[in-house]
Amino acid sequence: MAVSKIDPVTSIDLADKEYFHVDLTTAQGSLGDDTAHVVDFGGSGTVKYDTKSNFDSTNDAYLLDSSDGVYLISYSLAIKSATLTTEKIQDVGAVVRIATDGTTFADVNGSGAHLMDDQSHEIGSLTLSGSFIYKSTTATTKVHLYAYAQMASTNYAISHQVNQLLNEVNVTFGANARPTFLSIVRIA
Repeated sequence: MAVSKIDPVTSIDLADKEYFHVDLTTAQGSLGDDTAHVVDFGGSGTVKYDTKSNFDSTNDAYLLDSSDGVYLISYSLAIKSATLTTEKIQDVGAVVRIATDGTTFADVNGSGAHLMDDQSHEIGSLTLSGSFIYKSTTATTKVHLYAYAQMASTNYAISHQVNQLLNEVNVTFGANARPTFLSIVRIA
């Protein structure tokens, strides 16, 4: 029995593949307590990959290119107290929302955390992330990332740098690492 070998370098053609990735590159700050916000990738982000040119910066959403494609959707959302040393985060949530009609977004998948212990000690920052497979059913399906925080009556921010999540005044660790992003890859 002969075994065929495939050269992975020459057998992969990404020219017609669909993939998208956007990073938050400027902090989205002074967001109101107990309020949900769409992550402002259009005004505060940088698109790294958009092979189909389907990013809708006005709505901070990506339009899936196929009405019957299967997609791997990954996200990460870094939330912090507006002033990190105040450590006011009580609850946080990240939700990927999808609009099959292109405008009416509904929660699909996400993550959340309750961070206040029984002694009223709160957290200063937290990153939520996840991945899931989604089957598109319409040609108008858009995807965006939604954030929520309950902050003990103070504002919160969505962070764009890992070092901004650390309680150190002059730390440079992670200054170029992006903790808030949305990635979408068509897998079938």
